[in-house]
Amino acid sequence: MKSRKNLIEAHEGQARILEAVIASVIIFLTFSATFYFIFSSEDVFSQETVDLNRLSYNVLHQIAESGIIEETLEENPQSGNFQLKIALQEILPANIYFNLTIFNCTGNPSQPYSDEPIIVSNAPDEKFMESGEVASASIIYTSKRGNIYYLVLKLTRAGL
Repeated sequence: MKSRKNLIEAHEGQARILEAVIASVIIFLTFSATFYFIFSSEDVFSQETVDLNRLSYNVLHQIAESGIIEETLEENPQSGNFQLKIALQEILPANIYFNLTIFNCTGNPSQPYSDEPIIVSNAPDEKFMESGEVASASIIYTSKRGNIYYLVLKLTRAGL
């Protein structure tokens, strides 16, 4: 009798372990489902925006530090837009649309922005309005000649 009682108790112990495992799986699935419903898929895209913002600041810093602004806008203004577009296409990944707007702020303090900004873009006009993820960065840059420029760079990924 004693061995049969030990065998029944062993089965009861195994049943308790099995119950604990099933309860753990149910709790895990409940937390996973709750997490999924609380945090929607928009958070995935917000990381994309953060990455694009970081890229836009890095690109603006790179064109300011490399002297591209002086070369394109001050030394060779006739073909400056074309050269600046080529430089941006070389710096940025191939699947990125950009729109760089440059305001010349040198001169009249009562009207800090120039009437006609320089716009360099590789994107169709409606691309930035249609895209769900657009990053933007801006800097104020003073050239070696003393000209002050306000640069605004907008980026979006192709296909978004």
